[in-house]
This record gives sequence, structure tokens and C-alpha cells, in this order.
Amino acid sequence: MVREMVTVQVGQCGNQIGRRFWAELLHEAAAQQQASGGAGGGTYDAAMSAFFRNVDARYEPPAELAVGAPLSSLRARALLIDTEEGVVSETLRDPRFGDLFDAAQLVTDVSGAGNNWGHGYGEYGPKYGDEIEAAASAALERCDSPQAFFFLHSVGGGTGSGLGSAVLERFVDAFPDLCRFSVAVYPGGDDEDVVTAPYNAVLATQRLTACADCVVPLENQALLDVCARRSARGAQAPASGRTATAAKASKSGFDETNDVAAQLLSHLTAGARYSGGLNIDVNEIATNLVPFPRLHYLTASYAPLPRDFGGGARGGRRSRGRRRARHPRHVQRLFADAASPLSRLVATYDAQPARPAATLAVARSLATPSRGTPRCRGARAPPQLRLPPWNPDGFKVGLCAVPPLRASRAVLCLANSTAIARNFSALRDRFVKLYRAKAMVHHYANYIDGALFDEALADLEALVGDYELAEQRPAALYAPPPAPPPDDGTSDATPSPPAPPSVLL
Repeated sequence: MVREMVTVQVGQCGNQIGRRFWAELLHEAAAQQQASGGAGGGTYDAAMSAFFRNVDARYEPPAELAVGAPLSSLRARALLIDTEEGVVSETLRDPRFGDLFDAAQLVTDVSGAGNNWGHGYGEYGPKYGDEIEAAASAALERCDSPQAFFFLHSVGGGTGSGLGSAVLERFVDAFPDLCRFSVAVYPGGDDEDVVTAPYNAVLATQRLTACADCVVPLENQALLDVCARRSARGAQAPASGRTATAAKASKSGFDETNDVAAQLLSHLTAGARYSGGLNIDVNEIATNLVPFPRLHYLTASYAPLPRDFGGGARGGRRSRGRRRARHPRHVQRLFADAASPLSRLVATYDAQPARPAATLAVARSLATPSRGTPRCRGARAPPQLRLPPWNPDGFKVGLCAVPPLRASRAVLCLANSTAIARNFSALRDRFVKLYRAKAMVHHYANYIDGALFDEALADLEALVGDYELAEQRPAALYAPPPAPPPDDGTSDATPSPPAPPSVLL
């Protein structure tokens, strides 16, 4: 049974990635309808129900249609949240989407958060918290079996980081049984266009650590470098550092980088939407890749990256079949490429060896459902993964029978690696450099208590320490549940009767 997921897009970056993601989902759905020989308007199938509702818009409110009914009018299971109207308005005007989003799913303002986490968290959080929670509740009421919220946001600005943090905290109390999965775009250290990005990212990371079940951090610089290597037709580019092609990509906007993020999301959720030999849903990702509660940051890598980025209106169904890249690679080679540092969507620092605590590889179109398990035997963990001795079987494989849009087969690799701690250490250093001078702090004092800076910094340092413990003494990270308080004789509860004396036979 396919379980539904609700996407929560917060801020400019989150809504831009979301726009690409919804275009990707619509094209995938159209391709599957065509492959299944659907005639006329097609059929609303279980795969669509994960992210879409099918409604009869002739009624007010629109009548919900069940799986198996003819396609009538699709509605996205999503919340579009921003403190400015620009990006959301562009999405609503996009001719690809039509009536995909309705007014009840939109929460916007006009002033913006000014790249200030405190503004988004301290002002817009309380202002729109009830409205956002009500919209989320309404979205869940239209689900038969919801399983997760997908948060799409940036942590370098003000809205995605600040308001996103407030929404995430609120959902912990309002919807405690649902998985909270965050795809968060982090600022790159060498190319930050927001001076206060270190403040915003550290303050947001504290909430992501406390409130999210899984976080897939992306990095603008790593995404640009991936696009540069694609444009260079396979020519290797540095894993970090700005290349000329990457600079050209940024000048033309972030459409290509957002498209990479959209492909990641499509691949990540494919196992929960389509059939396969070894399906993986969102809850299984958290169960298998998070050995300790706070260490839930998953490094993503993807191979092969299609040559042509799409999602636009010109990427129609008729031409997509001709443009689909063919990658007749050996299975082992494909898995190894996906695990390569050059394929990562966040630039990790590998000056020192680091072990992934666990790794998941989600493969699309490598096997049919009936032959999935035997074909999977050739996909062993690549040697470079270096799994820890306490988890030698920490390499899990998911198989989805449906190929991606612009490739014949592909693999997404998610690794819970201690290498991410070095990214957090670099972020801490940039934060401290600003904070020692107390630069820009007065902008935040209008909205939040200054003590939050010290708390967030201490939490980030503790997170780095937790990752170091995971490499050296992982058992020290286990926190047993607190013991019940001792009975000092002052309790009002009726004491239990004494146990009968034992009898020796």
C-alpha cells in the first residue's frame, strides 16, 4: 500500500526546488501513464496518490476521487510557505501546473525576513504558526495513511531557516507520529552571498538536530560543481572551489542546481511510490540509517547525472523517450560511481578517513520485481565505504522497477557518515569569526533572546563531539531511558502487597 507524503516548502529556495520537484513528478506520472498504455485522460493510480490528490473540481469543495478512478484534476499534497510573494506567485503562474495548488495550501506575506533567522523564527513563526498547522491538518485529513512531511528549505537565509525552524518545532508537538524528513540547502563556505548565513545556519541546525528525523544536507557549491562536471561532459572538476563553468551556471540562475535537487527527491521517494524487488519507504530510511537519534544527517550522492536538465514545458512525453540516456554500466560500477566523492551533493572534507555508520543505495531499473533479489546479490558495498566493525551489514539496497526520466538506470546513495562533522566544524568556525566581533547581532536582538546564539553554538559543538564519539566509542552515545524515581515513602500511591516467601523444594 502506498502511503502519502506532504511536502512543506518554506522560503525562496524551498519553493524553487519544490517547483522543479512537482514538474518532475508530473512528467514521471505522464511517462508511466504512457508506458501502461493509458488512453484518454488516464487513471489515477497508487503511485500518484503518494503526492497527489485526484478531485472532481465541478463541486465545491472539490470531491475526492479514489485510486483507480479516471484522472480528473490533480492537487498537490503540499504547503507553499514564504514571507514574500514573488516565488510562490511565479509557481502559480507556471502553465505546467494549472490548478495543482489551491489557496488553502498557500501561506505568504509581503515583507520578507531579511536574511534574518530571528525575524523568521521570532516574528513570522508565531504570526503564521496556527494557520500553517491548520493547513497541514487539512492536508493530512485528505490522506488515507500519511507517513511523512518533506521539508524543502534553505538554512542560509531568513525564511527557510527561521520560519522553517518554527514550523518544524510546531510539527513535533502537533504531529508526533509522522516522520519529519528535511532536505536543507546549506551555504557554501567559499561563496556565501549572505553575510549572516553562518548565524542562520547554526541556529537552524540546532532545530534540525532536535526536531527532524532525517536531514539530507545539500550545498550550493557542491551542486554547482556537479553541474559543471555535467556540462564539461565528464571532465573532472574539483570537489570544492568555484569553477568557471560553475560560475556561469550561477549567473544563469539556480535552475540546474534545483533540478539536481528535484531528481534527488524523485529518486528518494521512488521506492515508496513504485513497485520493486526491494522497496524502501521513508520510515525504513530512518530505521536503517540512523543508529543514534542526533546523528541523522545523511550525505547524498547520485549517478549517473543526466546530461539534459528538464522539467520545462518543452520536455514533453514524445521527445523524452528519444532523449533518455543509455547507461549500459555494470551494476558494481554504477554503485561505485554513486558512492564516489565526485557524486556527492554536499562537499565533505576527506582529509582524514571517515566511516559511514550505515549506507543505503536506491537503484532504479536495475531489476524487475520478480528478479530483484538475485540481481541484487552483485551489488555489494563498495570497498571505499569502509563500514564500521560494529555494523558490517550496514549496507542496504532498495530496488525500484521504474527508471528515472532521463536515464535508463540510476543509483542514489545515502550515507550516514562521520565526515559531515567536518562540515559542521567549518560552519562553527565561520560562526565564531562573526560572533566574536558581535557583528550583526543587533539585527537579531529585535526578535529573539541573544542567549539563543550561545545555545545554538554549544549544541553544534556537542553535535561535532557526538560524531567524534561515533568514530571512537559509539556505545557512549547510547542514553538509556531514565530510571523511575526511588520510593522514599512519601508517595500517595497504595503500596503493593509484599511478595510471598519463597519455598525451597
